[in-house]
Amino acid sequence: RRVHGYGYRFRPPGAIRGKPIECYSGRCLEGRAFQVMIDNNLDFATALYPYELVTYGETGQVCQNWMQYRLLVAYLQRLEADQTLVVQSGHPLGLFRTHAGAPRVTITNGLMVGMFDTPAHFGRAAALGVANYGQMTAGGWMYIGPQGIVHGTYNTLLIAGRLRLGVPPDGDLSGRLFVSSGLGGMSGAQPKAVEIAGGVGIIAEVDASRIRTCPT
Repeated sequence: RRVHGYGYRFRPPGAIRGKPIECYSGRCLEGRAFQVMIDNNLDFATALYPYELVTYGETGQVCQNWMQYRLLVAYLQRLEADQTLVVQSGHPLGLFRTHAGAPRVTITNGLMVGMFDTPAHFGRAAALGVANYGQMTAGGWMYIGPQGIVHGTYNTLLIAGRLRLGVPPDGDLSGRLFVSSGLGGMSGAQPKAVEIAGGVGIIAEVDASRIRTCPT
């Protein structure tokens, strides 16, 4: 049995909220901006399992534990305009002198090598605390909720209509019914996308909390 240590005693008290950038301390604007992004990802109104640092997708983490969160904040507060913070699977490796035109932060997540790039090996690495699955935007501190995928979902529905339903290039999904499931996380983009495309959608969801928080 694998056990993951979250270090709950290091979690900031109360509910995490993304605050205005002026509320954060730092030696450069970028350092404060990254703190805003992290807190936006872990905002209790946004994150799926904020206590486990999971933003969305059941497993997409900002970092692996609250000790790493504390270290990230400390490094970002000290980040200079000619330095780069290097982060590997949620763990900050340190600040390195670069230049003003270089990235202020570089991040890698979930990288496995060759023959060890399997679900079983990754699960073991994650349990050992040496690998983090950041999904697409959680581990990069860029998650913005369903709005981030509305455009892509709209394009997918419209193109499917053109390819399969004979919708003309200048037409929309008027008179078409879209039936799907899921309103949590990025799935919440589905009803908005079909509405923009001019169609009618019926979206099933078993979790009432995801229905209440879905954008309309």
